[in-house]
Parts: sequence; C-alpha cells; structure tokens
Amino acid sequence: MMYRWEDLPAEIRDMIAAEFGPIRQAISLPGGLTAGAAVRLATASGTLFVKALPDDSRSAPLYQRERLVGTALPPAVPAPRMLWSGHTGGWITLVFEHVDHAREVDLGIGSPDLDGVLDLVRALGETLTPSPAEVPPVTDNVEFLRKRADALLANPPADLEASDAYRHARSLLNTDALAGDTLLHADLHEGNLLAAPAGMRVIDWGLACQGAAWVEAALLVPRLILAGHTPAQAEELVEQLPAWKEAPGAAVTGLAAAWSLFREFVARYGREPIRASRARAAAAGRAWVEYRTG
Repeated sequence: MMYRWEDLPAEIRDMIAAEFGPIRQAISLPGGLTAGAAVRLATASGTLFVKALPDDSRSAPLYQRERLVGTALPPAVPAPRMLWSGHTGGWITLVFEHVDHAREVDLGIGSPDLDGVLDLVRALGETLTPSPAEVPPVTDNVEFLRKRADALLANPPADLEASDAYRHARSLLNTDALAGDTLLHADLHEGNLLAAPAGMRVIDWGLACQGAAWVEAALLVPRLILAGHTPAQAEELVEQLPAWKEAPGAAVTGLAAAWSLFREFVARYGREPIRASRARAAAAGRAWVEYRTG
C-alpha cells in the first residue's frame, strides 16, 4: 500500500509543523519498494523530504536502520542530513534535507557521472571507517540473500541458466571474508544516487551494514553491468578503487552468486510488479558470475 501525506497521523503532521513551521504545500511522490509515504514539503523553514511508514510494516526495520544511520553520519558524508525523526502514533517518520534540482545518476557507458560515483564510493570507504553507527554486520544481509539462493539451487527451475556456474560460484561464498569495520551503504544504484548542482548525494540507507570496504565496490559491479557495461568493463572501473585491491577473488565470486541468485529467485517468485526488473538484474549478475567462473 502506498501512503500520502494525509495518511500520516495528525499528531505527526503537527509535530513536523511545530518543528519547521507551517506547511505551505505537501506533494506526495512515488514511493520505492517499501511502499511508505514519500512527501516533498514546503515549510516556513524551506523544502523538506519526508518518508514515513507504519511500524508494523515488513519494511519498518529498514526505516529504523536508516534512522539509526541518519543520527550517526559524519557531516563529510555526501548525503542529505536527517533533520528530524519520530516513532509515534504507530508510524516511523524521517525528515531530511531536500536535494534541490537533483536527478538520478547515469551509470551507463561513457556517462559523465561515472567518475563522480567512483569518487563517492572512495570517499565513503575513507570517511566511514571505522563505522560511526552500530548496524548489523554485512553477513546478516548476505544471509538473507543466501537463503533464497540455496532454495533456488536446491530445486532449480528448468529455465535457470548457468546453473553449473552458479553452483561453483556459490561454493566459494565465505562470509568471514566479508567482515570489516566500514559502514557500508550496500545498495548503491541509480535510484539511490542523486546528481545535484552541489554535488552527488547518496540516499536510502535502509540496508546499511558493517563489513569490509571492498564489499561496497563489489556490489556496484552488477549495477554497472545492468547499465550496459560488460563484466570486464565494470570490474575495470572499480579497479580504480583502493578497497577493490583488497578483495579476495573467491569471496567476490561467491558474493556475486548470492546477489544474482537472490534476484533469480525474486524474478520467479517475488511480487508480480517487480519480477521483470529483478529478471533484468539477474541477467546482469549471471553475466558477472559466468565471467568470473570462466
């Protein structure tokens, strides 16, 4: 279910107005996968971005994690500041700076945004080590992927391509190799990266976790492939990142398998509206796995 500004409890709307001044305009925006309210607010203090969700929603833990990260991010991190948050009236509400005149970045071949994205990933690794927030380890995120990956491999559908490559790559997954002390965004893609006149910004920290810095670079690779790069071209781009040089090859291949098989699973058994997009992501991940397993 998608929510609008009017769906938020009156006490939350009143609290925001008390904090930032009278609400002059509220424009409900298309939400993401979490199906919460996404609202651009014009207030006496300026323009804000509000996201909110009932606390009994399946996605509520992601909002709680983003709230935790928002209170801990250093000012040097290129992300909109979280200005206010509340957990009242059965809702979790987060209020952020609004990024004016922003657009989604382009990760495609030859895009002028690519250098900025790589610079951002490099800066995140440097600024967020050690992690300033107590978030779950990256192994928790990967375990979520692994369960679906193993379920798919245990009873592979007839249309699952590259099953031998997947099985070999999956056998290389070593979660101990993912451990580290860096705060990872863990979900960098076009929808979570904004290009603005003031510079690039990263949003939506709901999957943030703690792990090895190279994991952030590795998780960018299938996004680059999805945007049109070959696996070789995508890895050549992330080779510019110092953290990538520390990535254990086998662990990268195992992570690629978990990432891709999860999307293979959702493309078949997930909610109907997202199956097509997950199938495209799975194809990109599959190409990466096949490249890495030769």
